[in-house]
Amino acid sequence: MELNQIISEERVLFLDREFATKNELLSALLDVLLKIDHLSEHREIVLETLLEREASMSTGIGQGIAIPHCSSEFEKDVSALLCVLAKPMEYQAVDDQPVQIVILLLLPRDRFEKHIKTLAAIARQFNDVAFRNRVANAKSSAEIFSIVNEAGGAAPASAT
Repeated sequence: MELNQIISEERVLFLDREFATKNELLSALLDVLLKIDHLSEHREIVLETLLEREASMSTGIGQGIAIPHCSSEFEKDVSALLCVLAKPMEYQAVDDQPVQIVILLLLPRDRFEKHIKTLAAIARQFNDVAFRNRVANAKSSAEIFSIVNEAGGAAPASAT
C-alpha cells in the first residue's frame, strides 16, 4: 500500500501555526478528519481512544515523523490525514527529536492485519530520506499532495 492510496487532496494539511501540546495538535487534526469522514458526532469517543493510545506509547517514530492512530468502531476502512507543520514541535518521539510530519490514522476495529500493514507501509515510505525531506520542506498542502502523488501514482478521488 502506498500513502497516495489513503490520502486524497482534502486529507493533506500544511499548518503554519503552533500548538501548545501534542494533545492540542491531535485534537485539531482529528476534528478535520472526522469532518471529512462525516463522523463528527463520535468525536469525544474517538478522541479519548486516540489520546489513550498516545498515552500508552508515543507514536512519534523518529526522524521527525509521528503516526498517531487508533481503532474505531465507526470507521469502515482506513482513514488518514497527512499534516506537515511549518515549525516542528516536541512530541516525545522515540528519538527525542521534534516532529514535523504527522500522519493521523483511524482504522476499523475489526481489521487488525490491515492496521499493522498500513502502519508498516507508511513507516517504510517515510524511511526514504529523499521522500521524507521533500514532504518536510514543502510549503503548501498542494505541494505536499503533489509529492505524495509523484511517489505513488495518481491518488483516488476519495479515500473513504
